[in-house]
Amino acid sequence: MATLRSSTTYIPLKQAAERYGVPEKTLLERVNSGSIAAAQLPNGELLVAESNVDPSLNIKRENFEHLRGQAISASEASRRYSELLGTTIYPSRFSEWAKAGFIKVLDRGWKISLDEADVAYCATVYKAKYDFYGGQMIGVPIFDQDGNPYQPKHPELAAYKRAIRKKQRQRRKVDNETG
Repeated sequence: MATLRSSTTYIPLKQAAERYGVPEKTLLERVNSGSIAAAQLPNGELLVAESNVDPSLNIKRENFEHLRGQAISASEASRRYSELLGTTIYPSRFSEWAKAGFIKVLDRGWKISLDEADVAYCATVYKAKYDFYGGQMIGVPIFDQDGNPYQPKHPELAAYKRAIRKKQRQRRKVDNETG
């Protein structure tokens, strides 16, 4: 358990669970694994770092079961979910997720047919990650090995590294513009 840091906003575990629509048990598991920074008050109340609660945690595969068994191609999935979610998701992403086993392949004909329930789940997780990371998706793992939204073990270190990479990109952009 970490000590409270003045630059980080902490909220009670119960409040975080309600705000993000995540069961308290799930947040507690993430705290115990070290993927969410937390601190404990002298009275025993557990606080979690608000900035470390990734909204992709509350996305569940069960939310998309009504689409189970409906076939969709990677290119159609790209068109449909890019428009629906307002974020470009290339067909190659869906193909990669199918190859990794996160999306069930229904048919491997001329066009690969994917299960739309899995496609919708993966696209929604991707969109949540995209928003959480401000569109900077280079090097951001989206799923863990089990197909669940990836949660970094050391979120503060990950945030620090992202900030460094962002400054480096900005410097390169300025250097390229000035010649």
